[in-house]
Amino acid sequence: MTTHKPESAVTGAAEELPSPALDLSEPGTIEFTAERALHGRALNRFALSLRSPAKRAEFLADEIDCMLRAGLSAAEMTLVQEHDWTGLLRAGGHLQAVLKLAAAVGQDLWSIGAHNVGCSRDALIAACPRRVGGLPEVQA
Repeated sequence: MTTHKPESAVTGAAEELPSPALDLSEPGTIEFTAERALHGRALNRFALSLRSPAKRAEFLADEIDCMLRAGLSAAEMTLVQEHDWTGLLRAGGHLQAVLKLAAAVGQDLWSIGAHNVGCSRDALIAACPRRVGGLPEVQA
């Protein structure tokens, strides 16, 4: 088995992310439980509302007012303002909802994943394989 050593898009230097642990407990895996879903209900409702162009414009014009009207707690508002994607997931944010929020501020799934791993977006992209192997051949 060969070790993948990605080239950083920023520095050109080789970076290697550690292999993920095969542990499904937190912090490696954030389980979206019923309790967490109920706790994050206002957060998810707010984040999913950003699918609407009008809501996104409203949020970008005045984040605080928009979050207050959505009923977010002070802690949730801080997580949103700091773009703490991992914190939002732990606070009950569903990944698809958090992704809507990230997109509203010009970030994406790579940004969320990099925040969770604790590396830069570019390092995460460089560490991901470019080809998928081991798939069965398609017979014509």
